[in-house]
Amino acid sequence: MTKSSLKKLRVFLYVLLSVLAAMALRQGAYRTDGVLDRISDILRPGIYLVLFLVWGISIHRRIIQIQVRRHLIVISALIIFWIAVRTIRYSLEKGVWLIRFLWHLYYVPLLMIPLLAVFIALSLGKGENFRLPKWTALFYIPTVLLLMLVLTNDLHQIVFVFPADAVEWMDDYNYGIGYFLVVVWMMLCSVTALVIMLIKCRIPHSRKVLILPFLPVILAMIYGTLWILDSFGIVQLLWLRMLAGDITIVYCLLFSATLESCIQCGLIQSNTGYDELFPVSRLGAQITDAENNVCLASLNAVTLTEEQRRKSGDEAILADKNTLVRSQPIGFGHVLWQEDVSELTEAIDQIEDNCSELAERNRIRRKNLEMKKRILALQEKNRVNDLLQSETERQMDLIERILENYETETDGSKCGRLLAGAAVIGAYIKRYGNLLLIRERSSSADIRDLSRCFEESFMNLELLGVNCLYTLPTGVPLATSDMLRVYRSFETMTEACLYDLSNVWIHLRNDAGGYLLHMEFVCETDLTQFAQIADFFSAEDKGTYRFSFRMRKGGV
Repeated sequence: MTKSSLKKLRVFLYVLLSVLAAMALRQGAYRTDGVLDRISDILRPGIYLVLFLVWGISIHRRIIQIQVRRHLIVISALIIFWIAVRTIRYSLEKGVWLIRFLWHLYYVPLLMIPLLAVFIALSLGKGENFRLPKWTALFYIPTVLLLMLVLTNDLHQIVFVFPADAVEWMDDYNYGIGYFLVVVWMMLCSVTALVIMLIKCRIPHSRKVLILPFLPVILAMIYGTLWILDSFGIVQLLWLRMLAGDITIVYCLLFSATLESCIQCGLIQSNTGYDELFPVSRLGAQITDAENNVCLASLNAVTLTEEQRRKSGDEAILADKNTLVRSQPIGFGHVLWQEDVSELTEAIDQIEDNCSELAERNRIRRKNLEMKKRILALQEKNRVNDLLQSETERQMDLIERILENYETETDGSKCGRLLAGAAVIGAYIKRYGNLLLIRERSSSADIRDLSRCFEESFMNLELLGVNCLYTLPTGVPLATSDMLRVYRSFETMTEACLYDLSNVWIHLRNDAGGYLLHMEFVCETDLTQFAQIADFFSAEDKGTYRFSFRMRKGGV
């Protein structure tokens, strides 16, 4: 048996023992008088009040969805109200009209609890900000009318009919048509709530889900039917009144049992079972307390030393070459999760090799540049390579300087940032070359070619912690010369603020027969020096710069 199952069994036993103790006190009160009887009258409702108060508190802790939690807490409050009213009623010895009014107040929770159950069912599976639609307010109309019918029974006797010759209207009565209307509405709301929950159930083919919530409802129907038959004198059920004669407590227990069984079956989603789910998950994570001791750990989590757990609270660290550990504070400690960066490590190694190769090629090409300028007849491929080399020479020099700094740098985090910066520039060289080849073939191309350029640049900028977003449509033909200009301008401004850039956003919109592409940078570097690059420029506030470029449709 799992730890969670043992916990549920223990709670069930506590509840069962509490109910049995209350039943024993009730039976003892029948057989005693005086002080013991009065003590029983205090202890028995006290047990139930504490029981339902604890249930309401557990609802607040377990239920996530706000609307569902609120309705369930109101139901627990109505049950406590019901028991309190019932206790006050039976403690009074005078004031028949007051006792009768308290009796009629029973129907406030009797009518409201099934109605709230319908609202709970309608709220299941919704988001945090969900609010019930306005048409659900119609449910209040029959509920309030029936409640007013019960509370004003002394004026019309439609719910409870008292004998005409009765001296006092109290225990000698019959049920009127209004009472059966109340019962029908209660059962209709209860069944409606269960049916909606079953329709929304996410646990298919579960017999437990289909049966368990209906058991308390069926018991409530059987109990109510037997109680009415006994009240009309059709059958004599002394055993029923002896064992379950307190109709208030019986229905309170059955109502709460119905809702709790819905929670246990998953019809009402609850925030439980994570202590078993967490270890078997694939998160690769650990949860530590305030003293940095491991409380929970998934099975595939890499074992960390105490020093590594402590350092991860300040910054992301490498547990090994392929595992990055991050930390985030939570209420009682920290959660540490591990990311597999083996692909990223391989990519960085490959980029480093490529950058070294590019730097070597750049050195060789610089020595032969004058010779190549004198060659008039070049093959198409060589001409394009020369063009790419000439247009990306500054980037290649920058990569070379970065790598020189990387070889002398001893700080691991700075080394990572240097490599990430080299990756950004390397991605530009690669993608800019692709755009050049496209321009050689055609004067226009699909915007997807430009999207791929930004996608690869952003993927590498994210290694530096930059928040990146581009929103470009699909199926839009653009002039390749404009695409080169935009991407070249983007790289110029990115290099200027590479290590203090925090956010970049790019989007395209229609504009007067063409398109207008906007680039927005948030950084500490002053980018106003590049204002002339764009067709439009604005600095919306300190550190935010917006560049806009006109782009022609392909073929224009």
